[in-house]
Amino acid sequence: MSALGTFAAAHGITYPLLSDEGSRVIRDLGLIDTELEAHHATFGIKTRDDQRGVPFPVTFVLGADGRVERVLAEENYRVRAGGRRLLAELLGPSAAATADALSVSARETVVSATVRLDSPTYYAYQRLGLQVELSIAPGWHVYGPSTPDGYVPLALTVSSTPTGARVGPVAWPATRPFHVAGLDEEFAVYDGTVRIDLPVEFIIDRGSGEARIDVAIAFQACNATECFAPSAVTASLAVPEAPTL
Repeated sequence: MSALGTFAAAHGITYPLLSDEGSRVIRDLGLIDTELEAHHATFGIKTRDDQRGVPFPVTFVLGADGRVERVLAEENYRVRAGGRRLLAELLGPSAAATADALSVSARETVVSATVRLDSPTYYAYQRLGLQVELSIAPGWHVYGPSTPDGYVPLALTVSSTPTGARVGPVAWPATRPFHVAGLDEEFAVYDGTVRIDLPVEFIIDRGSGEARIDVAIAFQACNATECFAPSAVTASLAVPEAPTL
């Protein structure tokens, strides 16, 4: 059995796998990782001769006519998106929603939050999607991420145990304008239901076991005449490590 056949059998892969002997195709496409030693050094790994000639992980999205419509390239060979995260990046977060996703909810004053991870487990150095849904009581609002001095903007903080979860840019949804009678400032606020999507990379070594993702959502809730003191909703997800095949 070929090396690819052995790999496919070990991982339960039933679709065809192609080999690029001599790295000819990836060289022609400009995908070969010419800085492999530097990327290995980032993770404390020495480069072996048999590892040279590997490409950056790249996903080609084909249209119905077989033409390449989009190319998703990773920063290095090791960190890459899970299948559900790829669907979310291509089709939106709802495309990755499944019944087995991890979810936890919490509430503080007039704001409740539900935090979901788009997978029930993680692999080392895998990128998954984290979705945060805020429900704000009728008549109340929270300030957006950009607000005048003296007011508390909505902010997200994500940490992990063991340490290593790296959060990508937050895709903040659009705010709406809000004015208070007698004040010159224009505020950008959220009300109703707010959905926030962000990637989380598990920069955690294989064999680390369960990871805990802690999410803190800071905000200040106000209505037209009064404000609560600055507050936060916190939630934690216990994420099992996927078993090694």
